[in-house]
Amino acid sequence: MKINYKLKVKGIMSAIKPGIDFFKIGLNNKSSRATLKYSSQKHAGSIVESIIRKQGHNISKLARYMKISRCTLYNWFEHDTLPFDILVRIGSYINYDFSSDFPEVFCPNTDAQLAPSPLENQFTENEKIDYWIRKYILLLEKYNECLVNQNHSQQSK
Repeated sequence: MKINYKLKVKGIMSAIKPGIDFFKIGLNNKSSRATLKYSSQKHAGSIVESIIRKQGHNISKLARYMKISRCTLYNWFEHDTLPFDILVRIGSYINYDFSSDFPEVFCPNTDAQLAPSPLENQFTENEKIDYWIRKYILLLEKYNECLVNQNHSQQSK
């Protein structure tokens, strides 16, 4: 006897009523609240992966662009949350703005203290001093040029 699985699946799918939360079936109140909380959270990795695939981008090319392995990229797809810099790097390659999908990551929290950027600590004290010296010298040169131009304009009158 040959069983037609396509018809069985079709019959099962048509019997399912819309609006049933299958996570709640057979659970008590405590565990259903935990499940609801978990199910309402976004899975960042799967959202990013689906957007990449919907737009038809090549995973290998994306990994090469980001200078990471494909394995790392696939591991990111498994994460529940992704850091801001990863979302921006992926978004810049696929030309997509993830701020609408992850507003909590892109909107600054006014209550939280921002962590200092690693680039801020990149310069030594001498490099900082050199920067301000160069800036001061450039400003002096522009000021001297303005004075010279002003003297020339007064002498020509």
